[in-house]
Amino acid sequence: MNTIAIDRFGMPAMTPRAAVAAANELGESVLWSVANQEVFWIDGFAPAIHRWSPATSRHRVVPLAAAPLGMIVATTDPNSVVLTDRDGVALFDLESGTRTGIADPERGRDGIGYNDAKVDRFGRLWVGTYDASEVEPRGCLWLLEHGRVPRLAESGMAVVNGPSFSPDGRAIYISDSIARRILAFDVKEDGSLAGRRVLAQFNADEGLPDGLTVDAQGSVWCAHWDGGRVTRFSPQGERTAVIRLPATRVTSVAFGGPELDTLFITTARYGLTEAQLSGSPGAGSLFLVKPGVCGIAATPLLLPFACA
Repeated sequence: MNTIAIDRFGMPAMTPRAAVAAANELGESVLWSVANQEVFWIDGFAPAIHRWSPATSRHRVVPLAAAPLGMIVATTDPNSVVLTDRDGVALFDLESGTRTGIADPERGRDGIGYNDAKVDRFGRLWVGTYDASEVEPRGCLWLLEHGRVPRLAESGMAVVNGPSFSPDGRAIYISDSIARRILAFDVKEDGSLAGRRVLAQFNADEGLPDGLTVDAQGSVWCAHWDGGRVTRFSPQGERTAVIRLPATRVTSVAFGGPELDTLFITTARYGLTEAQLSGSPGAGSLFLVKPGVCGIAATPLLLPFACA
């Protein structure tokens, strides 16, 4: 493990660097593909899949037709990923560009969009949705399993972001973004949730909690939209580290690299004025940092996968 310096606030001092100056409108849903040894992420509003190789520094972009995009998830096929878009959850072939629908649990509900999603330690896909106005508590958390009808796991949030899971898979963390809080739940064997609790509440000057990931020690790392930082929380909700970024709108985080010891961070330019962009020079870039802890390899979605 790397030695971590301590800043004047008693927090570990970590300096991120820009890996790809992608100028993303809405860089989101960063992940490490073990099979491809590449970082994948999306631009939600200038719709595209981005992929970058740390070994070669090669950056590739796959433009897509439909916006907004909500997330990207790796599968057991290195040439296929899962996306959420305005039509639901779909399998996308990176070579042919073919989109194959998997599920649309919201069934076209007016004013609802698809957002973050992750695969848990047991191979189940958890998908968040959001109210398009980002005001009404109409967003939901859905559980998708192969061969089964999508199940509603939780509701009553305006924007559901960043599902992530404890190392043993028995707890799930989600960002209830507009309410400025990270929620934690116990996950039962059948996928039902219990023990809802607030892991962390954000102050106004901290921005909104966005994408999440969990490290091998069980701590939760959270991106701050309009907060210009990433914060590490213990499983009890104590703030134990902060990474400051030269970008105000920090969107998602994921551990990757061959040793899973690098934290990758996406950011956004969307909604910022020219004056605000001048004060946020890294907006839209992909960043990386060595935080001194390792992450957990993301579970790829086992294919074939189809909901009833």
